[in-house]
Amino acid sequence: MKKNNINIHGVLLNISGYGILIRGKSGIGKSECAAELLNKGAQLVADDLVMIEKENQNIVGYPPENIKNLIEIRGIGIINVRNVFGYSSTLDKSRLNLIVDLIEFDKENKYDRLGYDANEVEILDIKIPSIQIPVSPGRNISTLIEIAVKKLNFEGRL
Repeated sequence: MKKNNINIHGVLLNISGYGILIRGKSGIGKSECAAELLNKGAQLVADDLVMIEKENQNIVGYPPENIKNLIEIRGIGIINVRNVFGYSSTLDKSRLNLIVDLIEFDKENKYDRLGYDANEVEILDIKIPSIQIPVSPGRNISTLIEIAVKKLNFEGRL
């Protein structure tokens, strides 16, 4: 029997109607990036643990009830997103349209500079577009994620 749900470590946001799952190792800046995107109008679905299930032919994510509307930012603590950013800054669930993997920048790596590497991740038998963003000082990761969403939407990949 196939599994109908899984849990994923990451942050699920909704940006302009698209569900974006930000993944990466602990401490790389997922929640800080999410806070910056919330400040720009994104909506939080889940921070740290995202519950994923297949709904029709879509992948949908939602938060565990005990951490719903909360985000943890190192040095600041746990924030109730609705209290800080307003009622409309959270969603109970969102379709998953894009996976963004934050990775440590490695100057020896030859990163895709033209954006032609079309990657996908299969979750519960559904393929989701995926990109990797190298993280280094001075890079504005939240803006890069917003641009990736716009680019993929324009190309019809979302």
